[in-house]
Amino acid sequence: MRVVSAVMLCAATILVGPGAVTAAGSAPATATTGAVVESAVPARTTGPPGPRVYERRVVRHTNRQRRAHDRRTLKRSSCLNRYAQRAANRIAANGRLVHQDLKPVLRACGGWKVGENIAYGYRWPRHVVRAWMDSPGHRANILERRYRRIGVGVRRDSRGVVWVSQVFAYRR
Repeated sequence: MRVVSAVMLCAATILVGPGAVTAAGSAPATATTGAVVESAVPARTTGPPGPRVYERRVVRHTNRQRRAHDRRTLKRSSCLNRYAQRAANRIAANGRLVHQDLKPVLRACGGWKVGENIAYGYRWPRHVVRAWMDSPGHRANILERRYRRIGVGVRRDSRGVVWVSQVFAYRR
């Protein structure tokens, strides 16, 4: 049995003042194979975590990547969480990966530089972080040395597809 799932990713960064807005996107495909295993114990059938657990795990896996690359860990920000959740709600409702305007995030959350990673189709937090790390633009956002804060938003649409937004910032 072969199961193939397509997923999408997007990354954006904005700087205040004379800076640049960058975006990168990719559509990696992953494949898994299933095998029959006989056991006296029933197979564990768990679904993906709920949105709040998913968000916490995305932060945890992101910080693991940062530590592995000698970066400071990020602290969760309620302000960034609000913007990340709004973005996740919007992209899930529209069914398209489109970045939010990051200038209001700068003003509202008091940042100097902000970045955003968005994705859909990843049921598990570690898989979305791994996919972002495999993409140069997303990886750059995750490993940006100056970022100190993070917000994550997660939304499941009516078909059960997971939409994720990750917003980063650092203060002046």
